[in-house]
Amino acid sequence: MKNRKFESYILKNRIPGIILSLIMVGCMIIMAWHFSLPDRIRSRTYRSIADIESRANPNDRDVTITVDRADYIGYDYFVDSERQGRYYYCQQDGRYAILLIRSNEDVLLNYTLRGRVVSAEDVYTSIVDGLAQDMGIPSKQLESKVYPLIISEVDFPRIYYNMMLLVLVLTVLWALYNIVRCIYGVCCPWKVSGMQVVSGGKADRNTVRDIDEQLRYNLYYDQDGIAITDKYLVYHGTWHTDVVELSTIETFKKLRTSANIGPADKKIYKLLMVDVDGVTYEQDFKTEAAIDEALSYLRDSGKK
Repeated sequence: MKNRKFESYILKNRIPGIILSLIMVGCMIIMAWHFSLPDRIRSRTYRSIADIESRANPNDRDVTITVDRADYIGYDYFVDSERQGRYYYCQQDGRYAILLIRSNEDVLLNYTLRGRVVSAEDVYTSIVDGLAQDMGIPSKQLESKVYPLIISEVDFPRIYYNMMLLVLVLTVLWALYNIVRCIYGVCCPWKVSGMQVVSGGKADRNTVRDIDEQLRYNLYYDQDGIAITDKYLVYHGTWHTDVVELSTIETFKKLRTSANIGPADKKIYKLLMVDVDGVTYEQDFKTEAAIDEALSYLRDSGKK
């Protein structure tokens, strides 16, 4: 026999988490699409520097290219007195390109560079002027042979993109976890954490079947997410479902307190249940009339 009513309680607890996680996944996917995260992480691959210079969308600054040979120029790139990379040049189609690469080698062969096209006019001018002086030619003459861009491996935001991707993956995994947890909780409700309250130990299929039969055939009170039967008190709230076996309870007490959050005059009515081992369970009620009505059924149940 299906434990339909008790399953519906467990399912109700899981649905808000699933909806929330799916909303978060949707927001993350929209953000990833808006910022072209997949393309940026993958970066666009070009065959030559000339293709990068004439790319259709200048905003596509993250590029990947393989150069046959890159030679160290003699200039280093420092941040806070720490060297982050070295400047190289490569030659393609009779022109030169300046590259900023994280390497200590003087010559790089068949090197695949994944970097970002940056505008560094001062650095570009300084390097061109230095090379022109070494070659003994005017800077203007050399500028015509150098691509007016720098491809920087250092400026490629690898950590930022990886973090964004990690957040997206974790959000998707969290959504999958909630869905699997929902299916697992509905199919095996006796393994839900709240079910450990039953008899103070581990519940099983027979316990769940008994709870369901009580909910369907011996239900005396069911208000504000609290159900009372001959044998159990079942709290089925928005986020969790708890079960207390009434035969283990020795004492029922009513306690009235004030809210710590919100209006100071707001009263909260608590039902305190103490079992044979001295463990106390608490359950909130909205009104005094509701807790008095529940107590009348609980005391009657305790006599059976």
